[in-house]
Amino acid sequence: MISASGPVLIGVDIGTTNLKVVAIRPDGTTLSVVRRGMRIDHPGPGAAEFDLDQLETDLVSSLGETVERLASAGHTAADISAIGICSIGESFVGLDAEGRRVTPCPTWFDRRTANLRSDWGLSAHDWYDRTGMVDDDIYTVHRLGYARRTGADWFGRASRWAMVADYAMWCLTGRLASNPSLAARSGLADRRSGAWDAELVRTTGLDPAVLPELRPQGEGRAALTAAVASLTGLAAGTPVVNAGHDHPCAGLACRMTDPGPVIDSTGTSEALKTVVDRPLGYDEVGGGLYDCYPYVIPGRFILSGHIPASGALLDWLERLLAGPDGGRPAIDRLWQAAAEAPAGADGVRVLPYLRGTGAPWNQRGRRAEIIGLGEEASAGTLLRAAVEGLAAWLLLNLDRFAAITGDRPAELILAGGGARNAFVDAVKAAFIDRPLVMPMVDEAAGIGAALVGGLAVGVFGDAAEAVRLGAIGTARIDVDPALAATYAPLVPELVGRLERAGGPS
Repeated sequence: MISASGPVLIGVDIGTTNLKVVAIRPDGTTLSVVRRGMRIDHPGPGAAEFDLDQLETDLVSSLGETVERLASAGHTAADISAIGICSIGESFVGLDAEGRRVTPCPTWFDRRTANLRSDWGLSAHDWYDRTGMVDDDIYTVHRLGYARRTGADWFGRASRWAMVADYAMWCLTGRLASNPSLAARSGLADRRSGAWDAELVRTTGLDPAVLPELRPQGEGRAALTAAVASLTGLAAGTPVVNAGHDHPCAGLACRMTDPGPVIDSTGTSEALKTVVDRPLGYDEVGGGLYDCYPYVIPGRFILSGHIPASGALLDWLERLLAGPDGGRPAIDRLWQAAAEAPAGADGVRVLPYLRGTGAPWNQRGRRAEIIGLGEEASAGTLLRAAVEGLAAWLLLNLDRFAAITGDRPAELILAGGGARNAFVDAVKAAFIDRPLVMPMVDEAAGIGAALVGGLAVGVFGDAAEAVRLGAIGTARIDVDPALAATYAPLVPELVGRLERAGGPS
């Protein structure tokens, strides 16, 4: 049992797969992690909607369980200084005048949408310089416009709109307040002013007044209601803070506060991120090829590019190749075979575009390719080729980040569930020829949300103090010189294949 000492911060991370509630001390010591699965309904072709009835229930029960766990360690509700909430972006829900949900909540990968930018007479250049988002159809502005245009029966019933973290805050406090890092993912906000963009909002047929209050980072907070306090054991009036988008929150937990370091966050997808000190323009990022939007620290922005299927590609190959039983022993044997296959995978190449190219071309319709596959190839060879294809994607984008920012960090920060695969990490380190460092945190986004909450209520004097995190250690993966030497002559060919398949930049 961890004895009670000092204030407690709670981070709520609402992800695609799980809701996680993390309780920490200001030094990063994790006191409790409570998880609940996110339920997703598929009511029709291409449709994917979060079950917010379930989310409401799980939000209350997971906070209550957290309070019980803290009590067993000697903490009272009065020790909890703040609750920070972060979530996935793009998804939204509509509320009526009484605050009741009257619309579905499409996931970010729901395909009932279309890119309407050109219909508004807005160039790709202007879109990017206002929003900082790549020219894609996933953002709230397109989904709302598409719903209105196609006559969705629920569109006219809503009088207020919220993104997922905004809605969770509404459930806990009765106040709708958003955050610049999350609002950016709607495509409805001006990243430079930190306000809703009235012109973009009106393309959806709405008025900015129906959107949540958009406050500077850390100022979007409210008090926990007595009703929620009675259900959870929390103290009424506990500050609740909208911490923003989950990816920037994860960056904060990995000690990213200033330009220079780069983080590679791996899970179902994979995202490369770095902090910059101003909103980079369309031409500066190669023609709007990377997102650049407000970070969770005021005055900072995050440069970001991702590939939609990284862990998803490897999981797919596991299911395909592990054999009829498909159990853990078979999967372990498959990974052992991949590790024993020769570097370069005997000429087999996998272009890892299972769900599109991701950055820098952002071509959603492209699909994975397997090249050079002969009957002599083994399952392990094919899996290794996929790992090498993802490593080539990483190097390609690292080099583009360096060209954009002028920074080439001597090491790469790893985060996310995919960072726990030692073989994949070794291939990445050798491929990019630099060591990897991995903060020993399992719930980076939740911890980051808790830190944002602590900053908002004055537990920390500034971001530099917040990320000291003395209780969180770091693992290091050094480059294997022999493996790096083997990959060196293969790198131009592997990266070149991705560039040719991805399309012109």
